[in-house]
Amino acid sequence: MSDILRSSLAPSQDAVESPVGDETIILHLKNGTYFGLDPMGTRVWALLKEGLGPLEICERLSAEYGADRETVETDVREFLGDLQANDILVKV
Repeated sequence: MSDILRSSLAPSQDAVESPVGDETIILHLKNGTYFGLDPMGTRVWALLKEGLGPLEICERLSAEYGADRETVETDVREFLGDLQANDILVKV
């Protein structure tokens, strides 16, 4: 199994989003899956939409928040895996 951090990912065309304060709500139109993203999830989502890859996102978050790179990678890996498992993110 390949590491999701080494994948090229993009938001699904079937996913719509709506900002709510500093959070984001995402709905997959075809399967009805709903995600509520906290501010950190919203930041990851924004970076994905900017076209950054998962490893670039980890690097950016680690620098922005002064967080340990290994911890960031573990958290981002889990988050992206959840989104991909629910067809919110697709491989490109």
